[in-house]
Amino acid sequence: MDYGLLKELSNADGVASNEQAVRTIIKKELAYYSNTFMFDGIGSLMVTKAAAVNDAPTIMFAAHMDEVGFMIRYISEIGIGYLQSLGNVEARAEHSQIVRATTNHGKVVEGVLNSTLDASGNIDQIYVDFGFNSRKEFLKSGLNVGNMVVFSSEFRELSSQNIVAGKAMDDRTGCFALIKAMQSIEEDDLPVNVVAAFTGSEEVGTRGGRLTSNIISPDIFFAIDVAKNPELDRGFMNTRKVGGGPMIEFYDKTMIPNPKLLHFLQVTADNSKIPYQKDMFKGGGTDAGTAHLENGGTASAVLGIPLRYCHDPYSIASEKDLQTMSILIEILAHKFNQDVVDKIYQF
Repeated sequence: MDYGLLKELSNADGVASNEQAVRTIIKKELAYYSNTFMFDGIGSLMVTKAAAVNDAPTIMFAAHMDEVGFMIRYISEIGIGYLQSLGNVEARAEHSQIVRATTNHGKVVEGVLNSTLDASGNIDQIYVDFGFNSRKEFLKSGLNVGNMVVFSSEFRELSSQNIVAGKAMDDRTGCFALIKAMQSIEEDDLPVNVVAAFTGSEEVGTRGGRLTSNIISPDIFFAIDVAKNPELDRGFMNTRKVGGGPMIEFYDKTMIPNPKLLHFLQVTADNSKIPYQKDMFKGGGTDAGTAHLENGGTASAVLGIPLRYCHDPYSIASEKDLQTMSILIEILAHKFNQDVVDKIYQF
């Protein structure tokens, strides 16, 4: 599998409501489906592979385009830009980092991100020093309030076999796996409609999942997302081991999946010899948390990719996990049918 696409996705800059660079890559990669492209009002992209039979159920897979990052909020008289966080950036990542901001005209300006602490030692203010000495210099550069700021990290392959590092792996790894799966099924005859949704504004409230689910009204919804691996714990309570295969999520605080759907997932993976991990989120949620409440309730589940250092300037991922996730999506597209969906909804 060619991972040049993952590099392109990781290096692209796109925070909530500003995902155009990522969306452009996805549209190019899935041009085969261009006549099916749909968008919600916040920029989420929906791509459809139609079933080979009439009146088929619809299975939706959603991966979000936006990354955690910042927005310029204030400009001081000495030319410092103070930031608003977009998503839950790790506190350890808010000190002495090289970042890049993008002006309204697409110019990229690099600077050093730092932060101040309050009396309790918690982050108080996050700011960027671009090297300016006045507000006038700051504005002359083209930067202004509202401009996007992201970590200036570049994708790379590490010395360890099949291990990569880069920014925005949450959720560009999910986008990558979903793109590859959609490419693999281009010419296949399927018993279901498959919709790939590349959602916007997930990191600030799982908004794209809700909107795309409302528009498509799928019979089954899957969030293809990530979870942070506790990097120093390799014991039995770490169910997010990098290289251990995708995670099937049994719980998060926004959704508990339909048990019949979870059973079908496990049986399908087992029969297909797909390695997977059984995981639960202690906190947080995904697009499935809002999507499963649309259209009277939709059977939903989360398929996760394990990452180390999620929401940091660099995350570590396994190429093997991404390939396995892509294969699992492809297999599910073939294994679902009307009978399977009907049984999931028998209460």
